[in-house]
Amino acid sequence: MQKKNSSNQPLTPIGQVLDVIVDQCRSDNRGGVAHLIRIWEKTIGPPISENARPFAVKGDLLLVHVSSSAWLHQLRFLKDELLAKFNAGLESQRIGEIKFKIGPL
Repeated sequence: MQKKNSSNQPLTPIGQVLDVIVDQCRSDNRGGVAHLIRIWEKTIGPPISENARPFAVKGDLLLVHVSSSAWLHQLRFLKDELLAKFNAGLESQRIGEIKFKIGPL
């Protein structure tokens, strides 16, 4: 049985639809995650920013994904220093707590 496309427009791959949704959720507006990633890279710098990246923010909590358990362990020791550097780079929003978790960068 052949299904009929009600419009003559080609179908849009789901990957493209998801990319648009993710871009909207991680927009630069009002301190979105994309904005926080850029601030993180600028204030924290390599090699940390190459192995740890902001993933989500909820209130004043920043969740940062790290590349390995070794980085997770090391960054826990540097948490207060990273928090101070990161907050210095933010214009208005302030982060009160950072939690590190192994996850995709």
